[in-house]
Amino acid sequence: MKKEGVDRFEYRGGYALISESELLAVLSAYKKGEIRKDQLRVWAARHESGALHVKSKVTLERILNCKSSQDGIKRLRSGLIKKAEERIDTVLEGSRESSSRRRAVARGVLRSIAQGRISCTETMVCLMYAARRIGQRKPLKRLLSNERYARFTYRELAELSGVPKANLSRAVASLKEKGLLSTVWIVKQNENQFGLLFVDGAILTLIPGAAKDRSHTERQKTTTPPRQNDNTPVIVLPTLRKIDPKIDIQKSKVCDGRGKGPFNSEFERIKARARAIEASLIEQVA
Repeated sequence: MKKEGVDRFEYRGGYALISESELLAVLSAYKKGEIRKDQLRVWAARHESGALHVKSKVTLERILNCKSSQDGIKRLRSGLIKKAEERIDTVLEGSRESSSRRRAVARGVLRSIAQGRISCTETMVCLMYAARRIGQRKPLKRLLSNERYARFTYRELAELSGVPKANLSRAVASLKEKGLLSTVWIVKQNENQFGLLFVDGAILTLIPGAAKDRSHTERQKTTTPPRQNDNTPVIVLPTLRKIDPKIDIQKSKVCDGRGKGPFNSEFERIKARARAIEASLIEQVA
């Protein structure tokens, strides 16, 4: 059974259908400073309330404040909720177009936003992921069968939401730890480098084997060799040393290339490197 092109059991815990234009409007409104965390929480709670069973007695205030006893989560009173709803209706007026394509947003994500368990930056990443999430038009080697994905860049999301790219990168790492999002490395064929595909997190996905983090899997080799500097010192001191030049000179031994120790090993490395360069030059001349 399918509903508007979306699998009935696409997400673990269900999903809500939100128009793509509304998701992008929320990103734009956040960039302009028209809505903040309280408004984002109320917006997500309204969609979560709409996805509940028609006979459910769970109120909007219950959805927002059921986790307010935890540290760092603000409790929204009825007055703040009413003001936030009025602000949302004013800002998002006209964005709920019937002709716009509707996207499936995991209810687990909506609950996390509504309860204040994720930050505004993490919310922007989740909304962008929901707006760009698609099925596989052709089988991709890095993805599992029937697994959906989204592709976008931090620069693109930064332009839409106004959040710096560094903050977005940290938000993605935090979402991966919470299990709401995951990433997969893929090869960018035309650029000889790697890119990211965003996929459902461990607590959302219904695809067998997709719960593990596949972003640390072995990457394929590229034609460009990695940079290598043979003259880089190999000795790394774990702690700082207080050195008196006079005393240190008296106690140190002359580095004559004999014996053991950090100075002699470094000298041997430099000599070996010099012999290799000399041999390569002689071979070129011959």
